[in-house]
Amino acid sequence: MMVIIKTDKYPDIARPKINVGIGDCKIASNPHILVTYSLGSCVAIVLYEPRIKTAALIHALLPEPKNSCDNSYKYVKTAVPKAVEELENKGIQKRRLIASIVGGASILKSTMSMLIGKRNVETARSMLKTHGIKLVAEDTGGSHSRSVYFDVATGKLFVIAPKFKLFGG
Repeated sequence: MMVIIKTDKYPDIARPKINVGIGDCKIASNPHILVTYSLGSCVAIVLYEPRIKTAALIHALLPEPKNSCDNSYKYVKTAVPKAVEELENKGIQKRRLIASIVGGASILKSTMSMLIGKRNVETARSMLKTHGIKLVAEDTGGSHSRSVYFDVATGKLFVIAPKFKLFGG
C-alpha cells in the first residue's frame, strides 16, 4: 500500500536517496528513497508496485506540450505513459501499479490565471485513469510548496511542506 505522511521537516531515513529534478523521472527499488523538491504548480506522480517494491517518481512541470514534445517528463500527459512503458520494460505489470499525486499548488500570481497547478492535477488524474492505474493517495492544491520523499521499501510518501503560505489563497 501507499500512505501519505505530512510533515514540516525532512525525514531522517538512512538509506540511499535518488534525486528527481524538474522534468525528470527516476525508477528505484528497495531500499532506495525517491526524492523531489520544491513542487509549486508542478506535480509529483508516484507509480508504485508494492509487491516487488519498485517505483517511478515523475516531477512534471506542465499539463501537456503545446507543439512538439522536447522532453516527455516535462509534461504530465506524456510523462505518465513514458514512465509506465519504462516500468513495463523492467518487468512490472501495469495492472499491479498504484499511484499518488502531490503538488499542483497556486503559488504565483503569474500562473494563477492559467491554473497550471489545477490543470496538472486534473491531467494526472485523467492519465492514471486512462492507463487503469488506481490513485490511492493525493495531496494537491493549496498555496504552498511541497517536497516529496518516497520510501520504496515501505510505501510511505512523506510530504514536506512549509508552515507558511507562499502566496495568499
